Amino acid sequence: MRNRWSGQWRAGDLARLLVFAGEVARAPLFLALAASFVIGLWIRFGPIDPALLDSSRFASTTVLDCSGVVLYEPLSPAGGRGSSVQADELPPLVVAATIAAEDRRFFVHPGVDPLAIARAMLHNIRSGRVVEGGSTVTQQVAKLLLNGGERSVTNKVRETILAVRLERRRPKTAILAMYLNAAPYGNRINGIGRASRAYFGVRPHDLTPAQAAFLAALPQRPSAFNPLRDEKRARPRQRAILAAMPLSAAERSIALRERLVFRGGTQPLLAQHFVERALPRCGTRLVCVTTIDASLQREIAGIIEAHRPSLRKHGARNVAVAVLDNRSGEWLAWEGSGDYFDAEAGGAIDGVVTPRQPGSTLKPFTYALAFEQRYSPATVIADVPSHFSTAEEGVVYAPRNYDGKHRGPLLARAALAGSQNVPAVALLSKLGAPALLRLLRAAGFDGLTRTSDYYGLGLTLGDAEVRLDQLVAAYAVFARGGMPVKPVMIAGETTLTPPRLFSQRTAFWVSDILSDAGAREYAFGRGGSLTFPFRVAVKTGTSQAYRDNWTVGYTRDVTVGVWVGNFDRAELRNSSGVTGAAPIFHAVMLAATKNVRGKLPIGDDDSIVAPERAELLPICGTSGRRPSPYCPATTYEWLPADAPVEFCSWHRATDVQLPAEYAQWAPRKQYAVAKGESFRVTNPPDGSTYLIDPTLRSEYQKLEFAATRPAAWYVGDTRAADQWSLKPGRHMITAVDDRGNRASVKIHVK
Repeated sequence: MRNRWSGQWRAGDLARLLVFAGEVARAPLFLALAASFVIGLWIRFGPIDPALLDSSRFASTTVLDCSGVVLYEPLSPAGGRGSSVQADELPPLVVAATIAAEDRRFFVHPGVDPLAIARAMLHNIRSGRVVEGGSTVTQQVAKLLLNGGERSVTNKVRETILAVRLERRRPKTAILAMYLNAAPYGNRINGIGRASRAYFGVRPHDLTPAQAAFLAALPQRPSAFNPLRDEKRARPRQRAILAAMPLSAAERSIALRERLVFRGGTQPLLAQHFVERALPRCGTRLVCVTTIDASLQREIAGIIEAHRPSLRKHGARNVAVAVLDNRSGEWLAWEGSGDYFDAEAGGAIDGVVTPRQPGSTLKPFTYALAFEQRYSPATVIADVPSHFSTAEEGVVYAPRNYDGKHRGPLLARAALAGSQNVPAVALLSKLGAPALLRLLRAAGFDGLTRTSDYYGLGLTLGDAEVRLDQLVAAYAVFARGGMPVKPVMIAGETTLTPPRLFSQRTAFWVSDILSDAGAREYAFGRGGSLTFPFRVAVKTGTSQAYRDNWTVGYTRDVTVGVWVGNFDRAELRNSSGVTGAAPIFHAVMLAATKNVRGKLPIGDDDSIVAPERAELLPICGTSGRRPSPYCPATTYEWLPADAPVEFCSWHRATDVQLPAEYAQWAPRKQYAVAKGESFRVTNPPDGSTYLIDPTLRSEYQKLEFAATRPAAWYVGDTRAADQWSLKPGRHMITAVDDRGNRASVKIHVK
């Protein structure tokens, strides 16, 4: 043997030790004991895949409105809906009911209970069939973590091994919490937290003994005991659990007599289009609080339903509504189609983010661009028959007003408030389409990806396609004094504030015009859906071929946008922004304002404060300049404080003389014009090409003839009115005045 003093081996000791070890190793009993010991160590101390311990796959995200109302709860990765209860927050009644129902020796066994297994085997043998299982709560947790599978010896062994290892790594309360968070309670519900709310509408801590016992019975047979189909089938199991729970005689008696009332199993469905867009932003949050206000959302659904008869009359099946809080940038309401489940009308399509032609709703941005330069609400714009060159050589663009009329000199206030097309195009022709395109992109219209040549001057009339949510956010810039906002969907979400888009004065001018009922009266009349008992800036829009109509507007508090149309682009019947979208807008604006303010601000001074760089001064109602003694009508307008003073020179003692650009319009209005104009055709221009729009009805595609003096008109040799419906081909247009003077131009219509 080894010398303890010298630390050296004696001769032959090593050989004798090896012989002894070999003899022992050949003993069967030793091998069996050693193998059992190693296997036992492996079972108890072996590794656990960390992914198995992640029970978050049983929890689903609950999407709430801003006040905690459930909007929606999608399925979890495990295929159910569940919420988590922490191990240190387990309700005592739930623990007692679960232990009584599933594993009475839970707190004393090591993960596997031999006594329970023996008892189950005895009962099964006596019954001649399987009537009881011997699985512990820990084994059931292992089964849930391993995703169950078919019942086989192999799977049972795997579950047993995992159960033993769980007992070594987790305290009993943690294992019980894992079970209560993953157990199936029927109707795709996982976990006691979700089950207590789904069936009884209370938190787990607020369950009564009778309710806790009933829920504890469900995981054993969730389909058979489904209370939404037949709650009586689970009653015997509930009574057995109550008998095993540590309750006093009085508590048990009350629990047995308690009449359980179950909530309906319907999944809450509100603001589905919004939820689909918000869910990816929720990330890994189990409770995701959004900005939507459920009460306002429900009210908007009711408003749309109330307007269904009118919508059907106009051939409209789809409605989109968006409401934005101007201060916070939070979406308060979001309705994508009017009926998410109307599959025939494409109800699942989200109209709030579907690009459509916005019509005249883009005009305010043209005027904002002008106000940033040398223009003001008093600037006069010529509303006369006009044509403008396009990017295609020889092709001209001749816009027309909605009612087909021309009104001569129009103040910018009247032109914008009355939504006249010709002045808007004339204004943009001076500003340049590229400048407007840059402004719109800066305002958030990221779908405008083409060049300015592609859109042309028709951009101001909404010939491009935009999204309703971006249109609402862009209008909110006016309400915010020129400062943009990045809208948010999730409560507490923050974004970087973009730089100022335009001056406070520009925002004030646009807002003041759009809220001026008197200025739009000549085009829209008084009263109706655009009139409110408080100040609202509002604009309507109608697309080409009348496939889309819009109304967008704002107060200090909210911006509301409404689109009406058909996702299949079917044409509407006798519908415009005023008749289609405006009535819904009116009701939504009232509801949204009351929702934010708590009451309607009737009588409150809700006007936007004028900036220091603007002054309210008298002007001539025709020329827009400071009035002279001969001006027949004066009005007041906000003018730039630093603008030079210009007095009206149009009105004279004996007549009214307009600039030469009104020559083709003035003769019909008994005005004099600047001299020097010979007799000629001013519209159409010689050699111009006109394109027939296949999406527009023929009565809306007329060419208005004009000359420097009143004239009779001929197309070829055929007498014609001064408004002529476009017909394909090459045509000679001739004007003949009362003196017999003739003037001709040639045009090409494709």
